[in-house]
Amino acid sequence: MIEITPVKQLEATEVLAWLTLKFADWLELPVEELESRRPISSYGLDSISAVTLTVQLEEELGIELETELLFKRPTLQSLAEHLTESLNAEGKQLP
Repeated sequence: MIEITPVKQLEATEVLAWLTLKFADWLELPVEELESRRPISSYGLDSISAVTLTVQLEEELGIELETELLFKRPTLQSLAEHLTESLNAEGKQLP
């Protein structure tokens, strides 16, 4: 008999923690300076950088994302919620 192990469902809090570390690295800011409900654009992110970061997220997470994602989900909190839904829907985990 083949045993199927269910994929662990991600929580938005763990995706937010991962995302915060990623953005701190990409934006070259201390993690403590990033606030989950503050608009990402307030950290100096322009449209070209937003598209570049979206592509990097796609590559790291292995899911397809809309180019304008960071404009539709303008805070780390809302982005983490969206990514959690997308990752869980596709049965993916954080890298």
